[in-house]
Amino acid sequence: MKTINIPLPKIGESTTEAKIVEWLKKPGDFIKRDELFAVIGTDKVDSEIFSEYEGTLKDIFVKEGEEVSVGTPICTMEVDDSIEVSTVTLSAKRSEAVEVSNKDFSTPLHSAQNDKTQLTARNSELVSFLSPVVRKMAAENGLSFEDLQKINGTGENGRIRKQDVENFLKPRKQNTSIPFVEEKLQLKVELGETLESLSKMRKLIAENMEKSWRSIPHVTTFMDVNVTKLVAYREENKEKFLQENAVKLTYTHLIMKAVIDAIKVYPTLNSWFNNEELLEKKNINLGFAAALPDGNLIVPNIKNAQNLSVTEIAQQVSEIGTRAKNGKLKPDDIQDTTFTVSNTGMFGSESGTPIISRPQVAVLALGNILRRAWIIEENGEEKILPQSVMTLSLSYDHRIIDGALASKFLTEIKKNMERY
Repeated sequence: MKTINIPLPKIGESTTEAKIVEWLKKPGDFIKRDELFAVIGTDKVDSEIFSEYEGTLKDIFVKEGEEVSVGTPICTMEVDDSIEVSTVTLSAKRSEAVEVSNKDFSTPLHSAQNDKTQLTARNSELVSFLSPVVRKMAAENGLSFEDLQKINGTGENGRIRKQDVENFLKPRKQNTSIPFVEEKLQLKVELGETLESLSKMRKLIAENMEKSWRSIPHVTTFMDVNVTKLVAYREENKEKFLQENAVKLTYTHLIMKAVIDAIKVYPTLNSWFNNEELLEKKNINLGFAAALPDGNLIVPNIKNAQNLSVTEIAQQVSEIGTRAKNGKLKPDDIQDTTFTVSNTGMFGSESGTPIISRPQVAVLALGNILRRAWIIEENGEEKILPQSVMTLSLSYDHRIIDGALASKFLTEIKKNMERY
């Protein structure tokens, strides 16, 4: 038998810490593979943790209500020697050595993490253990495995110390411009007014939006779409659709399908961009906004949407939306989004300039459906008739997507929406 550390899993793309909400098992309990054993939570959502391994819960490091960083060991399990473990820590001490995993660093997409000489405990020529402080510094500064191999550790047995990382980063920082720091204003608070700090969730959203806006050269292209036939199609089929599938058919479901089919034609829109490297994703994980119990919005996604029918899209949106509303989203629900559709029209807006969420390269906003005067050609004659019209707003990373590709993509979506 061997003892392994179980780290706090990553809940979302931007989540760095979470708390233990409830332990469902106690030390000495046997846990089956895929069995629920703990609940963790953030300001956004509570998530259930299912065991990747079969074994006995040995020690619990983190108490209920205590908050720790992603990747921090929260407990140990005793498992059979034959079980292969992806991230193993043989030390049972919470603050001691933690094995390097390729999930712990913001590595370039084609870095040494794909090389045969990864950092492992079985390769004595490489630095295989890092303290939590060094791990955090590596993640915050985007150090890859390749970078870590270049650092000469001055600690015991060649362990990399905090000072070693700082010395390694000095040349980089000297060549880096001073980051912008927003000046905090001294606000005048009148009688009857209340000055409140942002919630933890809103602070996180603000930080992520600022990073995306400052690092991505955003451009937005707009296109009006005649959705009269789409509206009529939904009206004709919504009652039958509800009876047959026990879920409502919305305009968003139909538009999602149109977007998915357009991405298949222009797959560059379904990419991740990271430090001058572009990764075109094979699967379409389509993000959409869902309401949380406190009224805030979160963006889960539909996995492998390229294989789904309109009915399957509607069912998954309903299931995930219900979990969000009940605070029961799973970590996988909000991870690895490749393209996002934001339906701001449901709140009355006609168009907008949505902000891209890294590492995605584009986001589509749907405007409100309005009745407009529209020129229609019938039997070779142009007529002005009232039609249902929606404005699409595509924000995209101009380093990857130019105006021509953005326009072609929107035109493809428009064609798909108008074919109903």
